[in-house]
Amino acid sequence: MVLPSVRLRVPFRLSRTRRSPWAAPVVLILALTACETPSIRWVDASAEATSLPSPLTYPPYVATDSTLLASSPYADFLLTQDLWREAGGISLLAPAAAAMVEAGDSVEAHAMLPAVQTAPAPLTSLGNGHAPLDSLRCARSLRIVSAGARGQVAVWWSRGAGGRVRLTAAWRDSEVTPSADFTAGGASGALGAAPGSAWRGPIMVDSLDQGPGDAQAADRGAYGCARPAPSVAIDQKYGYVHVAYALTGPEGPGVFYAHQMDPRSPFEPPVAILYGDRIGDARVAVDGDVVAVAYEDPNSGGDRRKIGLAVSRTSGHLFEDRLTASGGISNARDPHVLVRGRAIVVGWSETATGSDPIFRLRRARVER
Repeated sequence: MVLPSVRLRVPFRLSRTRRSPWAAPVVLILALTACETPSIRWVDASAEATSLPSPLTYPPYVATDSTLLASSPYADFLLTQDLWREAGGISLLAPAAAAMVEAGDSVEAHAMLPAVQTAPAPLTSLGNGHAPLDSLRCARSLRIVSAGARGQVAVWWSRGAGGRVRLTAAWRDSEVTPSADFTAGGASGALGAAPGSAWRGPIMVDSLDQGPGDAQAADRGAYGCARPAPSVAIDQKYGYVHVAYALTGPEGPGVFYAHQMDPRSPFEPPVAILYGDRIGDARVAVDGDVVAVAYEDPNSGGDRRKIGLAVSRTSGHLFEDRLTASGGISNARDPHVLVRGRAIVVGWSETATGSDPIFRLRRARVER
């Protein structure tokens, strides 16, 4: 069955607060499109082991300490290591993506969706230093990416009341030129910008994280600042900001995604990628209308962790597919993802007791 393209706004968050009046038509559309050809297919029947070094090995990963102050020299040292580790993961994926024929193709938008009408974002100055000012910022959580001529955007976890955290963002204008790139996608990490125009914000991305005092916190786990950093990417075609992250919401732990279509507007309501029993790393990549989120499956744990992949062909408005990238018996961690045209490459590390991590890749293509 082939359906015509639709123009539909989806201003709802999957089961996060309340059911939106838009939910019924959206569910119907998704049900009807289920009989279409899947929007993404694996090029590789299974993940391929490589001889490439695992980003977890060089430099060795240090677990996050929720009591570490973001302003301390040790926190800056660990943050720099985290940024180089993330840059290393992307550099390992780039040759595989460039070699795919699909990397030279683009995806035609199947649903051009207008922005949600929102109030203007805060314009409060957060200083003009290398990073926006926030005395409550969680250590190692700050990520800054270049938006080209539009400037830069920063995203980070900020401590809230009762052991909760809030996902926060800020913008600075284009007169600031990044002095270093930490990722192949044009990200300037967290320490690579020269002082210039003021950061403006804070712009709230997600404030629904649960703390130790919230209902069922003991069963779900309360993480505070001891959690993976958010992942942020900016599409060079539209200038949209895309963020992937994990938190424990009122319905439980999960992987979430949010985007911002205008730098002077708030982020649109987050979308739940997948709920589960725990939180883990999640990373996002974008090229044009294709947005990919690679994540540690929140329903796997222990020595049987799995890596999942969610893909949108509508600039993040709808995620049509959620696939398992890794095998079912491995301990897969630290996912990385890269999008080039219709080509998607996912990479991760698999660990075993007494041996070095093995870096694996799996390629996928987005159907036309």
